[in-house]
Amino acid sequence: MVDLWADRAFLRDVQYQSDVNLAARQSIYAYQQPRIDLVAEVLDLVDLPSSGLVADIGCGNGRYLAELSRRAFEGRSLGVDLSAGMLAAARPGAPSAGLAVADVSALPLRDGAAGLSLAMHMLYHVPDPAEAVRELRRVTRPGGLVVVGLNGASHMREMRLVIEQAGLGYPRERVSLDAGEALLRGVFSTVTRYEFPAQLHVPGPGPLADYVGSLSETRKSADPEAVVRDVTARIFQNEHASPFTITTHAGCLVCA
Repeated sequence: MVDLWADRAFLRDVQYQSDVNLAARQSIYAYQQPRIDLVAEVLDLVDLPSSGLVADIGCGNGRYLAELSRRAFEGRSLGVDLSAGMLAAARPGAPSAGLAVADVSALPLRDGAAGLSLAMHMLYHVPDPAEAVRELRRVTRPGGLVVVGLNGASHMREMRLVIEQAGLGYPRERVSLDAGEALLRGVFSTVTRYEFPAQLHVPGPGPLADYVGSLSETRKSADPEAVVRDVTARIFQNEHASPFTITTHAGCLVCA
């Protein structure tokens, strides 16, 4: 069976051909309590280099690049992604950032080019995570930082249970926060772990329908709309149903 989480062609040409699916999943965090601005929290953990390059590897629709722009970062920023469609979505929020279509296993950067390299919620999409980590280290200068974002094992567990009860395989992340930490400790001398637990309190079926419809397994199913209807009906059985609570557990690993 093909692992959709690491199928480059599927990721580039279907799941992330544009940022529509990613944006659908991002939008559900409007119901997070306590509300966590993960992008700001992560960048607050590091000292941005006063000059030089910040490289956002697997930048998606560019939220970290946009935050660098908002903070008036004076150095150079570069967003790298496998999908040209994602880079097109990133451009409006970070018009001064450089953008490059590339694979993390062969980054178009010289050794030590970046003072800060970000790899946020992308390592589980890489066929060989260890190779990707070595490449992240290669392009980061001595004394620089690599920040890797991953999720804990409990992340979205309530959503996963309902989807599995509906007979659909939930996309299990190939690299968890724990596994990522173990991998990174084998490459970097210092790894500091930060966690951001919270909950989503989703008030109705609309946001969940968008979320479920965006999943790789839903999109590859014979009848995606039926899957969405089944899952949302299991959660919201009537119009007076209570908000659906979902655990979120993001984390990041700051490596030196």
